[in-house]
Amino acid sequence: MSSLTRMLAVLDLFEAAVAPLDADTICVRLNYSRPTGYRYIAELVRAGLVARLGNSTYGLGPRIIELDYAIRAGDPVLAASAPVMRELVAATGGDSTLASSYGERIVTLHHEAGPEALMLTYSRGRIMPLLRGALSKCLVAHFPRARQRRIHQDHAREIKAGGLGDDWPAFRSTLALIRKQGYAVSIGELDAGLMALAVPVLDAEGGVLATVAAVLRKQRFKLIDQARLVALVTDAAQRIEHGMRATALAAGKVKARAK
Repeated sequence: MSSLTRMLAVLDLFEAAVAPLDADTICVRLNYSRPTGYRYIAELVRAGLVARLGNSTYGLGPRIIELDYAIRAGDPVLAASAPVMRELVAATGGDSTLASSYGERIVTLHHEAGPEALMLTYSRGRIMPLLRGALSKCLVAHFPRARQRRIHQDHAREIKAGGLGDDWPAFRSTLALIRKQGYAVSIGELDAGLMALAVPVLDAEGGVLATVAAVLRKQRFKLIDQARLVALVTDAAQRIEHGMRATALAAGKVKARAK
C-alpha cells in the first residue's frame, strides 16, 4: 500500500468504533510502528479528518461533516435522484434508497422515507453487504467482468452460501440473469419483513453509477403488481440518468461560454 492509503486506513477504524480510540490502539490494530502511526494521526488531525478528544483519544474530525455538506449540496447524483425518489415513494407507499460503490464497498447515498417510515438498517452512509440485498446485487451484476471475477475469488464461500453460485460460471450466470432482466429483488435479506426491488442508474457509456430501489413491507409487496413496481423503479432510474445528463450538458455549456 502507498503511504496515503496506509494513512487513510486510520479512518476506517472509526467506522465500527463505539468509543474514541487512543493512538497506541490505532497503531496496534493497523500494525504500524509508533512513529509511523503517530505521524499519520498528526497529519489527519491537521487536515481536520481526525480530532483529538482529550486523554490522548481521537475520533472523526469536523472536516468529515464539511465534506458531507459539500456532497449534499453539490453531488449531481444526489441532485438528480432526490426529487425522483420522493415521487417514487409517493407512488409505491414504501421507502426508496440509493447506493453506489467504491472498491469492494457499497454505501447508501440517500434514503427517502415513505409514510410508514421504515426503520432501515442501512440508512445514508452505512456500508452495505457486498453480496446481500437488491441494491448490492444489482450493482455487482453491472460491474465489469474482471471486477466480478475478483469478487468471486475473494468471496467464493460467501457467494456459495448465499445461493449465488457454486463456482465462477454459476455466479457469472446469476449476475447475467439480473443484468438481462434489468432489476434485482431481495426479500428479508437485510431487514426482516422488508423487500426491495433495485434498478441500475447508468452513465452515458452504460457503466453503472448507482442503483435505486423501492423498499416495501412484504405485505404491501404482495398487494402491488410486480410488473408495475418494476416499471416505476425503472422509470425512476431513467429519469435520474436523464437529470444527470442534463446537468452535465448545462455545465458543459457554461464551461464553453467561459472560454
